[in-house]
Amino acid sequence: MTNDSINAAHLDRFDEALRQHHAVSVERLSPQVQAQLVQRRNAAGRGQAVHRGAGLRAGAAAFATLCALAIGLQLRTGALPETGVPAQAVASAAAGASRTQATMLDEDPEFYAWLASSDAQQVAME
Repeated sequence: MTNDSINAAHLDRFDEALRQHHAVSVERLSPQVQAQLVQRRNAAGRGQAVHRGAGLRAGAAAFATLCALAIGLQLRTGALPETGVPAQAVASAAAGASRTQATMLDEDPEFYAWLASSDAQQVAME
């Protein structure tokens, strides 16, 4: 016997063992999983995409909300000074700062020119 015939015999035994394992696995599948596999195979044969991931999107949105809430709470506890300054004074200072930022953006024509450029669309896509 040559090495080629030994390798071929070994590959045939390996192939037969894999086919037996596959047959046993298919027999152990639940009817629901078998029905899903049939539906997906039929959809793939017709060239249709299987739509899934609605649960994943909802989970991702819930996770993002939870992270934003955690970050907001962390910032809130660290944002107030501990020097005895009343919360009203801190709130009025923050409101004045936000008005200053808003007027800076309103009066900056380069910002609006940049928004109309193709670079802004590429950044938004990222």
